Amino acid sequence: MVWFHVYSNRPPRNSYFPGMSPPKSPDVIQEDYYELLGVEKKSSESEIKAAYRKLALKYHPDRNPGDIHAQEQFKKISIAYSVLSDPNKRRQYDVSGPSSSQLDFEGFDVSELGGVGRVFGALFNKLGVPIPTQIVPKVLAQARQLCEGSACEVEARAIAPGEIISASIAKQEGAFYSIEMREEYRQHGICIVCKSASSSKFKLVLFDKEGGVRMIQESQKKKSAGTQAEMFFVPFTIANLGEFVPLKFHMEDRDTPLAFHYLDTLETQVAHLLDSRKHILCVYGDNWLNSVKYTITFMPISSDSMKPFEEIVELEKILLAKKTEMAKFQTEYAEAKKKFEDACEKLKREDKDIQEKLKTREKAYEEVIATSQAKYMNHVSPSKSGKSFFGLF
Repeated sequence: MVWFHVYSNRPPRNSYFPGMSPPKSPDVIQEDYYELLGVEKKSSESEIKAAYRKLALKYHPDRNPGDIHAQEQFKKISIAYSVLSDPNKRRQYDVSGPSSSQLDFEGFDVSELGGVGRVFGALFNKLGVPIPTQIVPKVLAQARQLCEGSACEVEARAIAPGEIISASIAKQEGAFYSIEMREEYRQHGICIVCKSASSSKFKLVLFDKEGGVRMIQESQKKKSAGTQAEMFFVPFTIANLGEFVPLKFHMEDRDTPLAFHYLDTLETQVAHLLDSRKHILCVYGDNWLNSVKYTITFMPISSDSMKPFEEIVELEKILLAKKTEMAKFQTEYAEAKKKFEDACEKLKREDKDIQEKLKTREKAYEEVIATSQAKYMNHVSPSKSGKSFFGLF
C-alpha cells in the first residue's frame, strides 16, 4: 500500500490511511539540538559525531547510576544526534525545527516506489502538496568516495567562477560538481545558483570534507518562472526563507489567515564562509517521473553587489522582527476571533430569545383581548348588512 505523509511544521491530521495506525513517537525536545551537542549549525558530520561521543560518555547511565539528570541528558543528546547525524532529518530540522515527524518519518526513498506510487507522488506534488523525499544511499556513497578521493563510478565536474553549465540528471540520481574556494573570495563571499526552467524538483547539496551532507537547499518555485535553489556563503548575517505552500496551511488550519504563515520558514543564517579549498556539491534529481533539466553556476560576489546586499540585510531584519510580531499578533487575533465568535453566538441566542418573547407577548395580548371580548359575544348587535331595499316596507 502506498501512503503519503504531508510534510509540515507539526504532525498533520489524518495523514495515514484507514486501518493504518501511526507509529508511536519519542518525546519531542524543544531545546536547540545544536546547542545540546555543543556544536555550531554549520558543523560537519564528523564534528557532530565527535561531540556526541564525548557527551554520551559523560552522561551514560552506566557511569551515572541513579542520576536522573544524567539519564535525561543522555536521552536528549541521543535524540539530537539521531536527527543531526541523518542528512534528511537534519535538513527537516534546519527548516522546521523539532518535530515528532522527524523521528517517525524521514521522507520517501522514491527509488523504492513502484510506478503507481510515483504517479500518485507526481500528482500530489502538482497539486501543491509537499511530500518529503530522501537522497538515495547510492548518491550519498558516491559523495563520500569523491570527497575521500577513492574509486568512484562518477566524476565531479569543475565549475569555473561565473561559468553557467546546462545539463540534465535522471530522477533519483546525482550530478556532482566541484568548486575551488579561494582566499580572495572570502572578502565578499560566494553564491551557488541552480535553476530549472521546466519547474523540476531537485536538491542542491553541499558536502563536507568527509563526504557527509553539510547543507541541502530544496528547489523552490519562483514568482517569475521555473524553480531555483541557491546557497550564499557571505561574511555577514542573512536569512533563509523556505517555499510558502498555501495548501499545506489550508489542510492544517484553514481558520487562520495565510498572512500569519508567510514568514514561518524565515530563519537567520549566521555569517558563514567556506574554507579555502575544493568543495564537492551535487544536483540531485528529485522529480517523481522525469529527469531534471537545469543550469548551475558558481559566482564570487562582486563589490558592486554590496549596496543591494545592504538593502537585503535591512529588509530581512525587518522581516525577522515582523515574524515575531506576527506570532504575537496571531495570539491576539485568535483571542479576538474567539470573542467575536462568542459574541456572534450570544447575538444568535439573544435574537432567538427576543423573537420568542415577542411572539409570546403578542399571543398574550391577543389572549387578553379575546378573553375580554368573550363576555360580550351574546350582546353583539345583529348585522344589518343582510337588509335589502324591499325590506324597508
